[in-house]
Amino acid sequence: MTMNEKQRRRRKILDLIASRPIGKQEALSRALREVGISTTQSTLSKDMKELGVVKVPDGDGGFRYRVPAEGGRRFIQGEDLLRRELTDFVVGVDGAENMLVIKTITGHAQGVCEGVDQAGWAGIVGTVAGENTIFILCRSAAVCEALRDKIREIGRFERDDSGRYFRRYGHGGPAD
Repeated sequence: MTMNEKQRRRRKILDLIASRPIGKQEALSRALREVGISTTQSTLSKDMKELGVVKVPDGDGGFRYRVPAEGGRRFIQGEDLLRRELTDFVVGVDGAENMLVIKTITGHAQGVCEGVDQAGWAGIVGTVAGENTIFILCRSAAVCEALRDKIREIGRFERDDSGRYFRRYGHGGPAD
């Protein structure tokens, strides 16, 4: 593929995302085919990542892709990414011994987990994410407690009688 084809494809991706609500790669791929551009899912994913395309709430309970503002930061990384992820998508934090468990809004665990990984916090052995749950294996119980406190502080969580952290929403109880 020539650079002109790549540039054309990427320009069209940005145009399509800016001009209509597209919330899935499949829909974006279909829209590209409609304008004569065929691409693989892996190429489309790479293009979107390199272009800084993000998924945001659409106001109707779903999500749509958004193009970063011109001149704005294209990539949020490290603690900045984690701060955004914790604030927007985490609903609870719990754990035992050297295992920390973070509960997220469904579908956001992998994004929050990526934020944890990019933050590069010392004392984390590894992370695993599902749809709405993240397991963080810490080197010790002391590290786990320190991370829990740091997450609580960043995400502005409250603590219940059992020691779990949660974000209080309109209904007045822990969000599970």
